[in-house]
Amino acid sequence: MTRFETRRGASLGIEVISSLWDAPIDFFTRDLSPRGAYVLSDLLPDPGDHVVCSFDLGRPFELFAEVVRVNLMRRAAEFANPGFGLRFLDARPFDRLSIRRLLASFPPPFTGRLRPEAAGGAPLRRTQFV
Repeated sequence: MTRFETRRGASLGIEVISSLWDAPIDFFTRDLSPRGAYVLSDLLPDPGDHVVCSFDLGRPFELFAEVVRVNLMRRAAEFANPGFGLRFLDARPFDRLSIRRLLASFPPPFTGRLRPEAAGGAPLRRTQFV
């Protein structure tokens, strides 16, 4: 998957409306860009589902989006929290420029794994074979 925008570590509320649930539900986003977001959730729509999402960055945004990725946390390689990735479908160029400008002060998200000692565990021991 090609990234067109820099993702930002914006932990903020995002409201999502889907055909799977009757009312808007408040979630949190782990990262956000002018073209999409990753929504932390145990309620997981199917890839390809369309949703309406709204969030506020000092200015409210309400956008249609497509679910492009679902993370179920079933494999050891999936280290992110359960959730789903959205691609905004109807963000006008002005909306994307506004989101990019408003996100400029947020750092990029941390997506790597923490080393055990950084997470409070024992340091990794390397075995040498001779």
